[in-house]
Amino acid sequence: MRAYFALPSLLQASLLLVLLAAPALNSARANSLEVDLAKPDVRLDVSFKGSELLLFGAKDLAGDIIVVVRGPRKDTSVRFKERIMGVWVATDEVIFAQTPAFYALASSRPIADLLPLSVLKKEKIGTEHLNLDVADKPDGINAARVKEFFAGLLRNMARKNLYTLEPGQINLVGNQLFRTDLWFPANVVVGDYAIDTYMIANGRIKSKRTTQLRVHKVGLEAQVYDFAHEQALLYGLLAIIIAVMSGWTANLVFKKRG
Repeated sequence: MRAYFALPSLLQASLLLVLLAAPALNSARANSLEVDLAKPDVRLDVSFKGSELLLFGAKDLAGDIIVVVRGPRKDTSVRFKERIMGVWVATDEVIFAQTPAFYALASSRPIADLLPLSVLKKEKIGTEHLNLDVADKPDGINAARVKEFFAGLLRNMARKNLYTLEPGQINLVGNQLFRTDLWFPANVVVGDYAIDTYMIANGRIKSKRTTQLRVHKVGLEAQVYDFAHEQALLYGLLAIIIAVMSGWTANLVFKKRG
């Protein structure tokens, strides 16, 4: 069941009116784009099952909107498995550099109708245009084979609900207001996220705004997470001790039952 984080309708309306009035306060400012979030962060606790976050804003000219959410970056390994003598074995491995841990996309109309391919590639709008560098790969793997690994990466991330392969919907209200709901799944990665909002008109990007979002743990889970990262050696030793004690206790119980 999704948890919704939306502002009360009256407060939403008030904020949207403020955003709508902002361009009028400075008529000399062209191609104005104002963007905000219902909440500045996503908080993960033991009961977190995913959340929906409202993004809304206003623009001062007729046109379309594209929103791209990118999560923290890290090198990501992709392995292919082959069946050898009846056993599935991991064979070749390709490591892609600085891969977004999360990628979501939404638009007011089909993206192919809004911008030329060259711009989509330049801005990396759409997972097929991520153009990731290869950090490491076996010597015998050529460019065509790398593309297969990249396709495998996209499938894996989409299966985990961490990548959006098809854009979500952005709702336009009149010529100036817009809103969309961004979904963050239960397995979303902790870190700093960048939300790029593009205002599009006549096949060109007229304006772009970047909004920062923090995804972080709270409560007991946050304390455990911080301890595991700040005291990694001690955390590892405690984990081993707990595992040994659990095994010893289980063995003792089974012996008594026997």
